[in-house]
Amino acid sequence: MNHKKVITTLITSMLFISSSGGLVATAANTPANSGKPATNNSATTKKQQTTPTNKVVHTLAKVPAVKVTARSTVNLTDVNILSQDDGNTVTYTLTYKNNDSTPMMMLDYWSKVKTKGGTSFSPKLIAKDQEKKTVSPGSTVDLTYVMKVGREVKLSDLNFLIVKWDFSKPNYESTLGKFNVPASYSITTPVGKTKTVRLSDSAVKVKVSGIKVYPGENKKQYVKVGVNLNNISYKLLDNPNIKWILRTPGGTNYPLTPDKDSTGVSIQAQANKTLNLVASLPTTLKLEKSELLLVEEQGEEKTALPVAALQLPEASQTNVNVAANQPNIISIDGQPVSTLLESARVRGEDGEFDLTMQWVIKNQGKKEVKVPKYALEIRTEDGTSYPIETKALDDLKLKPGATKTIKLITTIQGDGDTSKIKLYAMTPTTKDESKEGETSGGGTSGFEFSYPVGIYAIPESVTSGDGLTTETVIKNSKGTFGVSVGSLQRLPWTDSDIIAAKVTIRNASAKTVQLPELEAMFTIDSARIDGDTKLISAQGGKLLGSGMVMEAYLLTKIPSELNMSRLELTLLEKVSEEEKNDWITLSTSGLIQPLSYVGEGKTYTQGTSDKETELGIRRTYVYPGSSSDIVYTEFEMTNKSLRQSGLAKLVGYYKTADGQYYKATAKQANRVPGPGQKSIVTFWAKVPKSVNTLSDMRLIVGEGVADNKFVTGEGEATAYVNAMSFEVQPKSLSVLSSLNDIDLYPFKFSGSNIKAYLTGGTAVQIEMIYSLTQEEAVDSGEYGHKLVLSLTDGSGKVFDKEITPGTDLKTGINQTLNWSIDDTVFDKIRGGSYRVALYDVFEGQRLRLAEQGYSYDVSKLPKEEPIFPEFPEEGSNNPNNNR
Repeated sequence: MNHKKVITTLITSMLFISSSGGLVATAANTPANSGKPATNNSATTKKQQTTPTNKVVHTLAKVPAVKVTARSTVNLTDVNILSQDDGNTVTYTLTYKNNDSTPMMMLDYWSKVKTKGGTSFSPKLIAKDQEKKTVSPGSTVDLTYVMKVGREVKLSDLNFLIVKWDFSKPNYESTLGKFNVPASYSITTPVGKTKTVRLSDSAVKVKVSGIKVYPGENKKQYVKVGVNLNNISYKLLDNPNIKWILRTPGGTNYPLTPDKDSTGVSIQAQANKTLNLVASLPTTLKLEKSELLLVEEQGEEKTALPVAALQLPEASQTNVNVAANQPNIISIDGQPVSTLLESARVRGEDGEFDLTMQWVIKNQGKKEVKVPKYALEIRTEDGTSYPIETKALDDLKLKPGATKTIKLITTIQGDGDTSKIKLYAMTPTTKDESKEGETSGGGTSGFEFSYPVGIYAIPESVTSGDGLTTETVIKNSKGTFGVSVGSLQRLPWTDSDIIAAKVTIRNASAKTVQLPELEAMFTIDSARIDGDTKLISAQGGKLLGSGMVMEAYLLTKIPSELNMSRLELTLLEKVSEEEKNDWITLSTSGLIQPLSYVGEGKTYTQGTSDKETELGIRRTYVYPGSSSDIVYTEFEMTNKSLRQSGLAKLVGYYKTADGQYYKATAKQANRVPGPGQKSIVTFWAKVPKSVNTLSDMRLIVGEGVADNKFVTGEGEATAYVNAMSFEVQPKSLSVLSSLNDIDLYPFKFSGSNIKAYLTGGTAVQIEMIYSLTQEEAVDSGEYGHKLVLSLTDGSGKVFDKEITPGTDLKTGINQTLNWSIDDTVFDKIRGGSYRVALYDVFEGQRLRLAEQGYSYDVSKLPKEEPIFPEFPEEGSNNPNNNR
C-alpha cells in the first residue's frame, strides 16, 4: 500500500509538470507600435509552398490520426501562429474521439512538441480546456494548447507528440504517435472561403465579406473590413473576448476596431452577424495579399491566442467624393441608401456667411434601415471644419422607398465661394472608453475613429439671377419644375408697404406630379423676414399635368421708408409643423417693376383665355365738402369668359401726383358675374382740401387676400396682389336744366313731371310722376347713394326730400311719388313759382345733378265766397241811414 501511494504521488507530480509545460508570456505590442517589423513566417512558408512540387493546402484533414486505444483516436484539427516581438505564439487543437464503451480519462494523455532538430517545447492547455477531464463514450473533445516559440520557427519544423503514461518505461511515459504539419500547409484561409473556429467553446464559421478603403486626412486612409460570423453551434455565442488584426504581407500588424454597431458580438444559435472592422493606416501602405487575424484573449493575463488567419480580398477604393448634384450610395445594414446634396444657398457679408443646404436620403433597399447619426460638417480647402447641428438623424428610420429631406444650416468664415468648401458626412465616432489604453495583438483597443461615407461638392445656389420672368429649372424628389418670378410689386398698405411677388411653377416633366405644401420666405439684403409672410395659390389643388402651370403669390410687409438693394424669394417645402426645407430660392436685384398703367378711357383684360376679365374706370366724381372732398370712382369689371367668373374682392388706393396715398373704401357685389355681365365696384376716399389738384391721380387696384387665400364675399382683406394703376380724371358735371334722363348708374332716372299743389293753408302736396330703370346686365354692391329733391320757394326757403333708388323709388315706368310740405310760408299763397333741384348725396356730401323751374298748381285751392256789405237795422243810429 505504501508503494502504491508513492507511485501515485510520483505520477501526480509528473502529470502536473507535464500539463503545466511552462508559462506563456503576454502578447507584446504589434511591430507597428514597436517600430520593429516582424518576420512573416506565414508568408515565408507560403513562398516555399508555391514550388511546383508542393501544392498549397489549407486543411489538416489528410494528416493521419494517432490511435490512443485500439478503437479511439486523436487528430490534429487546427494549428495557428501569431508573430510578435518576443517570438511566435503557436496554438494547436487536438480532437480526441472515444470509440470505446468506457470513458476516456484525459489524465492518461498529454502532448509535447519538439522540433525536428530535437528542441523541446512545453505547451500549456488554454484556460477554458483545463477543466476537461474525460471523454464520454461515442463523443469527442477538443483540447487547445498554446506555447511560445522562436521567431524563426516554422510550423513544418514542429512534431506534435501524443504521450501516455507507461510505467514500464524508465520515464513512465510512452509516445503514441506524432503529427507533423506538411510544408505545403498554409494556415491562411483563401479569399472567399469559410474558416470554422471555436469561440467560447462554440463552433463559428468566419468569412471575410469584403474590404473597402476610404480617403482620410494627413496621409491617412480608412480601411473597413467586413466579417460574417455564423454561429453553427446550438447555444448562444455571447461576447467572446476576441480581437482582430490586419497583417500586411511584410508582417506588420494593425489592430482593427469594430464600429459602433459591431462592438457587441451576441449571436443566437444558427444565426449570423456581420461586423465592420476599421483601422486608420498610412496611405503609402499596400494592402495586396494582406490577412485578417482573429485572436482570442485567455485568462487573467489576457494572453493573445491566434484563432484564425483569413486572406483579404483586393480592397475596393471607395470614392466617396461626390460631384455637385450627383447621388452617393451608402450601404446601411446591407441595404443601398441614396444620398444627395440637393441644393445650397449662401448669404452674408463682412467675411461671415450663412450656408443653408438640403440633404436628401432615400432607402433604395428592400428592408427598413436605421440611419446612423452621421456627423455632418463643412470643411474648407485648408482643413478648417464647421460642424452642423441637426436632430433629424437622432432616431431616423426609413422604410423601403421612403425619402427624408434634411435641412442643414451653419455659419462659415470666408468669401462665400462654395467651390472652396465641401460637406462631409462622417460615421459616428466609435471609442471603447472602458478599455482605453489596453493592448491586444500589438495594438491599442481604445482607438477612436470616424471615416467619411460621403464628401459632397456644394451645388450652385438655385437662383434666377437678377432678372425677372427668367425660368429656372430644378430637379428634386418631387419632379422637374420650371420656376420664374412673373412680377414683383411694392404696394401701399396703411403705414407700411406690401412686397408682392407673382411666381409661376411649371411642370417640366412628362408625367403628372403633385406639388408639396409650400410656404414663402423673403430675404432683403441678407436679412431674413420671419414675420408676416404669406403664400397664396391662384389655383385649387396641387396636381400638375405635364406642361401645366400654377401661379402663386408671395407676400410680406416692410416699412414704407425701407430701401432695398437685393431681394430673395424662397419657397419652403413644409415637412411638418416644425420642419421646413428650402425648395428653391429666386434672387432679384430688388428693383421693383412699375405697375401696369391703364390710361383714361382705356380698359385692361386680365387672366387667361378661359378666364378673362376686362377692367376699366367708368367715371370719377368729386363730392365737395367743407374741409375735405370725396373722390368717387365707378370701376367696371366685365366677364369675358364663357363661365361665371370674376376677381376677388378688390382693394384700392388713390395716389396723388406728389406721391400721397389715400386708402379707398370699396363697395362690391358678392355675386360673381356670369358670362358677359358687368360688375360695378365703387371706390371712394376723403381727400383734404389742401391737396391742390385732383386732376392727375392714379387709382391702384388689386385683388384682396387674407389667410393665404383670395377674399370673397364679406371677408376683409389684409393685403392685396395683382395690382394695376388706372388714370383718374374727375369729371366736372354740368347741371342739367331738366330732371329727365339723369344718369344714376346703374340706374336711369326721369322725374320732370312734378306738381306742387297749394292747399290754401300751410301745407303743399307734391306729386311726381317718374321712371326708374336699371341695367340688368350690371351687378353692383350696396348702392350707397341717396337722392335729394330740393324745393326752393319764391321766398328763397328750401325744403328737401330724401329718396333712395330701389327703395323709395321703385323701378318702372310712370311711377308716382307723393309727399307733402308743411310750413307757414305757404299760408295764404295763391300762386307763384318754385324750383326743384336734384342732388346726388354720398357720405353726406352733395353733388347737384339737375334743376328745373315750376309753377304752383292752384287747382286744389278752395274757392273763395263773395263778400257783401252789411246793412243796419231800422231805427239804428247809424248815420248812413240818413242817406
